[in-house]
Amino acid sequence: MKHLTPLALAAGLLALTLAGCVVAPATTSTTVTKTESGITTTTVTTTVAPPPLPVYEQPAVPGPGYLWTPGYWAWGDAAYYWVPGVWVLPPRVGLLWTPGWWGWSGGSYRWHLGYWGPTIGFYGGINYGFGYFGTGYVGGYWHGGEFHYNRSVNNIRDKRITNVYVQNITRNTTINRVSYNGGSGGTTVQPTTTEKAALQQPHVAPTTEQMRQHAMAVGEHGQRYRPSGDGPAVYGSSRVSERFNDPGAVRAPAPDHAQTPLLPMTGQEAAAAHAAPGRVEERAAPEERRGGPAERESAQGVPAGREQIRREQAQRRQPPGTQRARPARQAQHPRPAHREREHEER
Repeated sequence: MKHLTPLALAAGLLALTLAGCVVAPATTSTTVTKTESGITTTTVTTTVAPPPLPVYEQPAVPGPGYLWTPGYWAWGDAAYYWVPGVWVLPPRVGLLWTPGWWGWSGGSYRWHLGYWGPTIGFYGGINYGFGYFGTGYVGGYWHGGEFHYNRSVNNIRDKRITNVYVQNITRNTTINRVSYNGGSGGTTVQPTTTEKAALQQPHVAPTTEQMRQHAMAVGEHGQRYRPSGDGPAVYGSSRVSERFNDPGAVRAPAPDHAQTPLLPMTGQEAAAAHAAPGRVEERAAPEERRGGPAERESAQGVPAGREQIRREQAQRRQPPGTQRARPARQAQHPRPAHREREHEER
């Protein structure tokens, strides 16, 4: 009888063990549903955890009335693809964007589609940056038919944008780049009473431009997640453009300290950041940073933000027999903690 050395015996046992091992493939399911409000959504579930969020600088807002929609990881072709954050015009004046988010449930990760509504809802406690720090939104608010921008979290260069203020909300903590809620390593934030109430409000589906941005990203190999940490090719863009040819697109990562505050604010902190006294003026002082005197209104006397939305909406092709949606009733928004005062250039 042939004797086996301890080394040979160990090698044989290892081979036997590996022969009986089967690596479970990633399972993915896609379900198309229609909500009571008429929004058709595609629900994606996968057993593969979403990658960490990249840290990048925000592209400059292209003009008055545009709102920032954060970038996110989308699942497609058996991999994650980065959908660049982008500035878009809302469906109508007064609406705010609640970002989509990944959540762990029933043994898989499920994508919850973002939506437009009168208030910000729950988005998983994900720190997307630029005003979306896990709870609520501190990047701006609607007032008098115009959107007012918080300069401390937005990249404002356009001299036409005069509705600006400063609300510093920096927190001295470490960046949290997790991109999903629940499960192992995910955020543990739960929806507040206000966020639960937002789920019952009328919602509007992502715009055509937002859907174009999503479709282009999933079709671009350069947007595919790489475990090595390289990429994506485009992190964010000022506008939706064919194959991300926007000259204002961000194509390089930022230092880890670029986005602040760096962890989601608690419900109490978010409420405190918004609850500030003071009267909000119809028109802020002109923007002088990185530009000259600002144009206060259009030639027709209509506020610049509202006029921009009307002009671009008029260019969109309307199906026969349809009517333009009436503007949503504007929700009362808490006023900023600090008001920026500037002097117009003479």
